[in-house]
Amino acid sequence: MSFENLVVEKVILHEVFKRRHDGALVTPRHALQLVVLPADAMGSFTERVVDAMGDASQSMELEIAESGPNSAVAQAGSLVGKPDRAFIAGSAKFADKLANAQQAKNLPGGIVVVFTGTVSASPRPFVAIIKAEKQSGFRERGTAIQYLTDLFLTPASKLYKIGFFTLVDARRNLPEAWSAHVYDSHMTQRNREGAAKYFYGTFLGCRLPENSAYLTRSFFENTREFIRQLPVEPEVKDDLLTSLYTYLKVDQTPIIQVNSFSTAYLPNDAHDQYTNYMRSKNFPLTAVQKDIADLAGQLRKRRVRFSGSIELSGPPEAFKDLINMETVMADGAGPGQSAEWTRITIKDRIRTQE
Repeated sequence: MSFENLVVEKVILHEVFKRRHDGALVTPRHALQLVVLPADAMGSFTERVVDAMGDASQSMELEIAESGPNSAVAQAGSLVGKPDRAFIAGSAKFADKLANAQQAKNLPGGIVVVFTGTVSASPRPFVAIIKAEKQSGFRERGTAIQYLTDLFLTPASKLYKIGFFTLVDARRNLPEAWSAHVYDSHMTQRNREGAAKYFYGTFLGCRLPENSAYLTRSFFENTREFIRQLPVEPEVKDDLLTSLYTYLKVDQTPIIQVNSFSTAYLPNDAHDQYTNYMRSKNFPLTAVQKDIADLAGQLRKRRVRFSGSIELSGPPEAFKDLINMETVMADGAGPGQSAEWTRITIKDRIRTQE
């Protein structure tokens, strides 16, 4: 979804607090009036939101899991087109909902910005919520404009999360009428689970989408971890890891499946253990469309690291066809050295040296 042509019509700031040492909830501070931003500040605020939501590595679409009368998406729907007084009162419910969602005592408080307007070339109503952590240099006393400047409008300000609900089809019922996106400064393209679950799950009532790219990456990471834990010889483990790279990158089969990988590559006595392991990780045992978009960097090269900053790297197909590694007993190992060494055979001559 494009977040261009973002027009912000209403903005209000509330505040939530860290829980007390005994875990008791601290009542949020509710604002009683909207924030009226000067044109330059509004322009900067809008630009920051568009940049954040358009960042593919830290922003993504979510699936709406909860759509009951007390859900975040229902609350968003209740604010669309409302006059100022009703918007002010309704927006405070987001602060209350976030405070309740922050169950862990170590979660910081922060400013809750609720804003609404339209987005996209054919204007669609949206309601968005920002939770921003207070950072060093934050002015505890000041105007709402100063709050926004300290929290969002300086280049160093990054510790915030955004939930963004867009009304995509007013003719449909909840939740199909809405789309949901999240931005989280702790999330990366390779680690979507870095997004705070209390924010996108408990608060926004959403879940991470299980699309093909996500499931393929989940298959890779879980299978790799399973292989690393297998009680087999290092050279067998190396062959299995190479097989995993080959299965995903070199094999032209358009689907991946737990049983097919297990049958083709794993030792017979590990089949049931692997199936149970993947089931425990909630990975589907049925066929999944292969999409390595989220793994492009990881599958480009395979790396094996040793002590002394020694690293062997190369394309997975090269590991399969040209490299052989075996563990041998150390011959003349000195004090502090490993009792096992690795013998590496590369079926080629040295081409260049640096």
